Amino acid sequence: VTNDVAWEDSLMIGLEGALLGCAYNALSCRSCGLIVGFILYSASSDLAYLRGFFCFFKDSILCYVLKNQMIIEASKVNFPAVTLKE
Repeated sequence: VTNDVAWEDSLMIGLEGALLGCAYNALSCRSCGLIVGFILYSASSDLAYLRGFFCFFKDSILCYVLKNQMIIEASKVNFPAVTLKE
């Protein structure tokens, strides 16, 4: 994660959808302030494998800085289709 993404200190609780009952920290963009993903703190057993990972919403990613310092628009990157249920 680059310096453009901030990890919110306060825990949030999912009240609906795929994160129902999960505790997580939101990841937000420092430039626009939008929530771009989350880090699970506490989750049900089917999402437990995601705890501690930086999970991003694909439609919120404008670009990604690769290890070789290249900037590529997310729309040009082939992400495998994955949902939280998988």
